[in-house]
Amino acid sequence: MVAAFDRWPPLQVSTLEAKLDELVTLMQRDGRQLPDDARSWLARLLVIRSCGFIEQTVVEVQRAYVNAKSGGRVRSFASSWLDKSRNPSPERLSEALARFDTNLRDDFDEFMEEDDQRLYRELHFLVDRRNKIAHGLNEGITPTRALKLAAVSKEISEWFILRLRPD
Repeated sequence: MVAAFDRWPPLQVSTLEAKLDELVTLMQRDGRQLPDDARSWLARLLVIRSCGFIEQTVVEVQRAYVNAKSGGRVRSFASSWLDKSRNPSPERLSEALARFDTNLRDDFDEFMEEDDQRLYRELHFLVDRRNKIAHGLNEGITPTRALKLAAVSKEISEWFILRLRPD
């Protein structure tokens, strides 16, 4: 049953991470050479992609975990709940983990609380900025801040990748 998941993280996650890395590299390498308007739009795109990376990583690793650890009707039932991705706020991610195991949720909550709640605050900020960008509101994001948020998205996603590895 685990043979289908010899590759970890799932290919979809690796692909999304590679695309996020390309955007980060573009912002770091070529961003300063771009006009201010282009830099600003590139920063907005990086925020959207960073938040989406967390959202999709969580869905994909949860799906892979369920597929590796269950079968038949149980797999079908559990998988039907995983397709519903929402903004990856700390509270929503914690709730999703509690459905697997309260100890896993507690570990995540502790992870988010480390360093004076740095990741908790950053994730809230990332989701807030993505929503503002999506709704055409003034979000006040800078290229430097967008790069920091991209790093946070990878840090949080890595936690899920490591903790939900099916083997």
